[in-house]
Amino acid sequence: MKTSIIELINELKAIPVFSTCNLQDLSRLLPSVEEKSFIAGEILFQSGMPASEVYLVKGGVVRLSSGRRKIDEVSNGFLGEEAVVGSGKYLSDAVAGDSVEVLAIPREQLQKLVDKDPVLRTNFYASLLNHHSWNKMESGSQGSSDLIDKGIDIWKPVGWLLVILLPVLILTAGHSVGFDWNTRLYIAVFVSAVIMWVFRLSTEFIPCLFAVLVLLFLGVAPAPVVLSGFTSGSFFMAMSVFGLGVVLVSSGLTYRLVLIILRYAPRTQIGYNIAIFLTGVLLTPVIPLANGRIGLVSPILLDMVEVLGYRPSGKAASGLSAATFNGFTFYSSIFLSSKPINFVVYGLLPLQVREQFTWAYWALAAAVCGLVIFVLYFLISSLFFRNNEVPALSTERIEAQIAVLGPMNGKEWAALAGILLFVIGVATSSMHKIDTAWIGLAVLYILLALGVFSKKEFQSGIDWPFLIYLGGLLGLVDTMSYLGLDRWIGSNLFWIGKYMYSNFLLFLLLLTAGIFIVRVFLPNSATTAILAPIFLPLAQISGINPWVVGFIILTISDGWVMPYQCSYYVQFLQTVGRKNIYNQMSMLVLNNITNLIRLAAIAVSIPYWRWLGIL
Repeated sequence: MKTSIIELINELKAIPVFSTCNLQDLSRLLPSVEEKSFIAGEILFQSGMPASEVYLVKGGVVRLSSGRRKIDEVSNGFLGEEAVVGSGKYLSDAVAGDSVEVLAIPREQLQKLVDKDPVLRTNFYASLLNHHSWNKMESGSQGSSDLIDKGIDIWKPVGWLLVILLPVLILTAGHSVGFDWNTRLYIAVFVSAVIMWVFRLSTEFIPCLFAVLVLLFLGVAPAPVVLSGFTSGSFFMAMSVFGLGVVLVSSGLTYRLVLIILRYAPRTQIGYNIAIFLTGVLLTPVIPLANGRIGLVSPILLDMVEVLGYRPSGKAASGLSAATFNGFTFYSSIFLSSKPINFVVYGLLPLQVREQFTWAYWALAAAVCGLVIFVLYFLISSLFFRNNEVPALSTERIEAQIAVLGPMNGKEWAALAGILLFVIGVATSSMHKIDTAWIGLAVLYILLALGVFSKKEFQSGIDWPFLIYLGGLLGLVDTMSYLGLDRWIGSNLFWIGKYMYSNFLLFLLLLTAGIFIVRVFLPNSATTAILAPIFLPLAQISGINPWVVGFIILTISDGWVMPYQCSYYVQFLQTVGRKNIYNQMSMLVLNNITNLIRLAAIAVSIPYWRWLGIL
């Protein structure tokens, strides 16, 4: 019986894999969708055949097998996902177990959707890998940002009220402090932006855009000053790193790297924990978003827990989960390219300090901190998750995932060449004297010119809202300097500056306490964006290298106590935690210990920074 157009489109809308597609995309897919029927024992496809169609099972049961080994039975879901993920050929045999009805979707039509929406390819990867897994992943689940936003909606009216009232108060009472009219206007605009961030009245880049527009309309500072962030090297460096990250992920190179590392990891509990942790550290500088790294590793963690035979929510599974989460997020401040907000701090550094702190020197200056974090984490976690479970390794799952990827393709080789060129160029910048921002831009240009990085990927893959946020924030800081506000702040916070110079450890404790208070109300990026413009100029006045203070702010602000404070943990909780893979209370307790590890690592780094001559 033929399905009506309305029924067909409703069926497609209800499928989790298509959760990111809009109605227009699905309607364009309809003309090519064909209903097919198979009788018991009839073959849908065989291993090695060209993967030309993806099948959606509507009724009946289809058995998947590889040789004599039964892989899966599918009564509701997709088959033949190899057609979309790039395998080229089917990897298993599909035989109808009884009377089967399917929807057959041609590869070419689905490929158009995948090119438009890269998340769709990830969903099909998950669907394909689920055939080999006992724990089934779900696509299109509720995002972390939705969970966070629900909790703060009730405060939005209060936030908007403060946006209106506080600027009026500043404009009327600011003269008593001695501020001129333009300075009061700037403070009113900046405070409005901060309130928007605190109460999350809009996405992060909109308050920056609002502030820039108001400052330009009111003539608070010349346009070249207000817009200086959009012409800075930091802006183009961030854009280049985003571009490289997109190429690495879309090519599949990062995913392949994860699988290869896990394939050769030592076959012990601590061996797998260290392997997944170091895999995260390795990918941290090349994927500049913690949420992106967590999204990449979550399905792999689910599979690892299964193939290692760990008891769900047991100490072994919890230890592996903790090592995964921390390995992929803990080192965000250690590398310049690890997260976008690092470029804000980098852009706030004086020119001579920026020239000193290349990508390589940033990593060198943070090396002791990173090493201490690694040692302390595994000392504590090995005691915290001590158990007698023995990994029951079967490499079949990893081998199947590697088989899906096939040999390295041209895009992967190009991505590898691009990242090597970037690393070599940055590492040798002291010899050729070319700014690292322009090296990154040159590599991005080469990838674009060669067609490795497509126009669509350039439009959709780069985080343009963050770049607006970055450019606007840097412009706000330059406007602050133009008006002399940074000098006023420095003179009024000079007492803290005395501790910077005379008792840096006490300053570290005071700053850490202040950051954790701010983090109750603000996300880590906004915390850094507000505190860095205040304390970096103060550090320079006090004779302290501003990078040290900026690095402390970046490292400590990454800490959190409650899940709502960390969007990528909420994401991890949704993709891994809800499957009861790990003990959530144990994870939260360990996280609070890692906050102390951050502080200890910075304290141990102080003599090293003095030895380097930057403190």
